[in-house]
Amino acid sequence: MKQGWEIKKLGEVCEIVGGSTPKTNESSCWDGEHFWVTPAELDGAKYISSTSRKITDEGVKLAHLQLLPSGTVLLSSRAPIGKVAITKIPMYCNQGFKNLVCSNKLNNEYAYWFLYHNTEYLYSLGTGATFKEISKRVVEQIPIPVPPISEQEHIVEELDLLSGVIEKKRQQLKELDN
Repeated sequence: MKQGWEIKKLGEVCEIVGGSTPKTNESSCWDGEHFWVTPAELDGAKYISSTSRKITDEGVKLAHLQLLPSGTVLLSSRAPIGKVAITKIPMYCNQGFKNLVCSNKLNNEYAYWFLYHNTEYLYSLGTGATFKEISKRVVEQIPIPVPPISEQEHIVEELDLLSGVIEKKRQQLKELDN
């Protein structure tokens, strides 16, 4: 490992935040002004800036939800494990997530790329008979290499650039196939 890098547990450099679902048969909880995301809405895009459903203040209160600030790294923790995105706006989420609100020691985009490239490892941490899930405690214990912030930012720039090149090549291949 490079000099100045440390191995930290996610719980040491992030607050891990879950969610829940307001009662679906309670109309006073739904069609409000607050964005509320489910794992099904994570479509492979790095960022999410809207949701298909919204909840009310009453829904937030009854479900005991914590607002996820803009920049939160969403991590689906069941059905399936390992889908990731970064919030572009504040939102709430259902119980299918264990999200990372990063401290000033961890760049949220660096955390995104770390999780994105470790889906198989994340899935291996899941437990359960009916369907696998990773708990908040498990997510808090995940080790992550933490370089200085300037190096994290450089790594993000490189990965974003490579991701853009890969996406362009995919589009070119699709056009050639057509």
